[in-house]
Amino acid sequence: MIDFKVLPSLISDLKKPVRFELKTTEPLLLSVTEERSESSVTRTMHLNGEAIFFKILSEELPPPLQTWDFAVIAGIFTAMRLGRDLHVCGPVSKSLLSNMEDFQETWNIWLPELYHIIHVSADEEIEPEVTTNKRGVFAFSGGLDSTFSILRHHTKTVGRRVVEPATAVLINGFDLDLENTKSMEIASASAHKILDQMGIPLAVVETNWKTDLCYNWSMEHMAGIAAGLAQFQGMADVAVVGSDEGLDHLDIPWGCNPVTNPKLSSDSFRILTEGLGFTRSQRAAFLIEHSNLAPHIRVCWENAHTGANCGICEKCIRTQLNFRAVGAEPEGYKQIANFWRIATIPSKNLGDNVFLIETQQEASKRNIRGWWRLACYIGITKNFLFSPYLMLINKLKYTIRKNETLYKNIRKLVNKNA
Repeated sequence: MIDFKVLPSLISDLKKPVRFELKTTEPLLLSVTEERSESSVTRTMHLNGEAIFFKILSEELPPPLQTWDFAVIAGIFTAMRLGRDLHVCGPVSKSLLSNMEDFQETWNIWLPELYHIIHVSADEEIEPEVTTNKRGVFAFSGGLDSTFSILRHHTKTVGRRVVEPATAVLINGFDLDLENTKSMEIASASAHKILDQMGIPLAVVETNWKTDLCYNWSMEHMAGIAAGLAQFQGMADVAVVGSDEGLDHLDIPWGCNPVTNPKLSSDSFRILTEGLGFTRSQRAAFLIEHSNLAPHIRVCWENAHTGANCGICEKCIRTQLNFRAVGAEPEGYKQIANFWRIATIPSKNLGDNVFLIETQQEASKRNIRGWWRLACYIGITKNFLFSPYLMLINKLKYTIRKNETLYKNIRKLVNKNA
């Protein structure tokens, strides 16, 4: 629903020049508090007038913090965007601070008008004991990528890189709304259907990071995921995240990528990106060949408030095609996309075509035929025809994001946090 009360200020902001202006040279101060109970741990970081919390709900709670690394990771994009140095009023890993320098240089090359190189300092620079236990926490949305990642390590089909799963982490507050408890219950139930078969516990991290601190979700989301996983530093030494794409196609810049993901690590808590050597259809095939988990994955984000798969949004349709491409019928959707739904598959950018083309290529390799392939070709053609419009919309979005006040008012106008 549109909030027309913000229209006057929106029109005013349209007249303002879009440029970066350093309003103050004072560094941002970052502090952290921790509260513990028998059933939860809540860490709250205070930055730029915002209180950003990470509440961990788990049978096995992580030990008290040795460093405030998670808060640096969670706040780095904010400091870069504002062009203000960041000072941490507590301990930070030396190796993370070093990696943050490479992290910033990369993002400044990719998006120089949005992210600026700043200096990060801390009251205390330490280095926690480095172990080689390879006990890991796995980012687990319950989707295809995360299920594939944790199943690979559970079945020990990754060779010497195998990580023993300590827990899977479902973050509440990203695609799921913190206030929608019903959707979280459904999502947790779906996650348990997958994890219980492998004997892996589920931990939930609740956070307001996306709504209150994140500015550009497409580019910054990996920092939020890494900050959520870093809550388990001390009970694990590796965090595993499923890659959004394979190495056959990398959309750069994009928040989750093999270039900057490792830079969100320290020597004592490494970020491992899993699945880069597989397409989404190949990941679907792995699930079919090694488990019966496919009907339980949760991929829908456009209708994530339901906690289930709607079956008719772009992500749901695309994932159904991944399974069709390897000869499997899609299961676990409220609706199965018909010919018309596939042919008119919604698209927000031309990059969506890459995933559709990949399903066709995989189906051809496996000699898979079907009515859905014609529908998919029509969808690909439709997206190409609309590519000038999609490029214009994406350019407009990028321009708007460079004007922070304008961007925030537009978000209020459409009541959207994205």
